[in-house]
Amino acid sequence: MSRLETAIYPQKGGRKNIFFSGKGGVGKTSMACITAVETARKGFKTLLLTTDPAAHIGNVLDKPVSDKITAIDGVENLYAAKIDQKKATEEYKQNVLKDAEAKFDANTIMAMKEELDSPCTEEMASFQKFVEFASLEEYEVIVFDTAPTGHTLRMLELPMDWSKQIQLKAGVSTEISEEDKKQKERFDRVIDMMKDENTTTFAFVMYPERTPIIEAYRASQELMTLDIKTQLVVANLIIPEEQAISPFYKKRRGMQLGYIEEIKDTFKDAELLKVPMFEDEIKGIDMINSISDRIF
Repeated sequence: MSRLETAIYPQKGGRKNIFFSGKGGVGKTSMACITAVETARKGFKTLLLTTDPAAHIGNVLDKPVSDKITAIDGVENLYAAKIDQKKATEEYKQNVLKDAEAKFDANTIMAMKEELDSPCTEEMASFQKFVEFASLEEYEVIVFDTAPTGHTLRMLELPMDWSKQIQLKAGVSTEISEEDKKQKERFDRVIDMMKDENTTTFAFVMYPERTPIIEAYRASQELMTLDIKTQLVVANLIIPEEQAISPFYKKRRGMQLGYIEEIKDTFKDAELLKVPMFEDEIKGIDMINSISDRIF
């Protein structure tokens, strides 16, 4: 197996989780869809997940995607679902507060509500949903189109569930329930899985310009502190050589080639996947199949 094949296909009857990360607008969702279609075509039962509230994977696949796992017509072995962040966050808040209201006074509950309004809560709630999906045994590949940040993963490494952290910040302490312990065990299993290079691939998508490279490098360094290595980097939106005819596009392509060298130097231990810019919007299974044949 080549390094690229090792990064995207399960090994020896195992499982593969692929997380696509990167700043907004670099093409994470398109790459997640292309990769999921590729693994499904190779015969691996694949689940494609997104936390994008607009369910952009549905636009790229040109198929309906809901918060329930749905088989994707036209691609055998491919299933998809969107994690509804708003719904997941509300459920998460309700569960934390329901548990707390039986134990604490109104002032403590008020302090906890304020703490639950932080952006971290949304990430935690989404990740909790991901943990539910990642615990499903029947999928050989799970492709996730927005990776959790190092910040979220670090919180999960704390010795107790996030809701307990909120209680501590609110100035109260309580015993960890059996349910919390089970949840923590599930989190720990998934985090261990994410650290296992044979099981999980963290991929950063960027277009070949300085800002996306810097942002991806910083995020990859943060993940390194958690023993999670970046195994795949995607240089997206490269102007094809045959299209670099005018002085403007020649100059832009020359600049991109320079930054591709910088990506190679910056992410020495990762496999580099180069993806050209296409004249049409990436949409529909036929186009995704064609791109998949070209880049993999």
